[in-house]
Amino acid sequence: MFTKVIFKLSTWVEKYRIAHLCSKMTIGKCVSIKSGLQVSRPRNIIIHDNVSIHSNCTLQAHAQISIGQNSMLAANCTIVTANHDIKKRGIEAMHTIERTEVVIGEGCWLGVNVTVLPGVTIGDNSVIAAGSLVTRDMPASMICMGVPATPVRERPSE
Repeated sequence: MFTKVIFKLSTWVEKYRIAHLCSKMTIGKCVSIKSGLQVSRPRNIIIHDNVSIHSNCTLQAHAQISIGQNSMLAANCTIVTANHDIKKRGIEAMHTIERTEVVIGEGCWLGVNVTVLPGVTIGDNSVIAAGSLVTRDMPASMICMGVPATPVRERPSE
């Protein structure tokens, strides 16, 4: 009985935590966000219509993150918009942050455990395979995979 009460309470708290985060982001219609979302600077996030973000994703938005309509982020995806200046050393490197926006196009699908680094644009209708590390722009309508991610073939049409 006690376990059931704790579970319901934690579910309720998580629901309202996500709602609070969403109130600070720009969000379209029919957006689904599962539990465990971690966000820094939610005001820099734009999520368009019909987007699905699954559990335990991280959106680190020091610069703008835009997720196009009809896109899906599978569990444990990470999108990063900032990096430290590698020319600096020690404590100085910690305090020097370079911010660059990330754009996920329309109709994209990011598989489980995908990481997208600062300054990347993923073209419309692309698929990024599970476990990939996206370090540079990916073209539209391609299936991309690997570390670092590279386009491997065209995405089949409907």
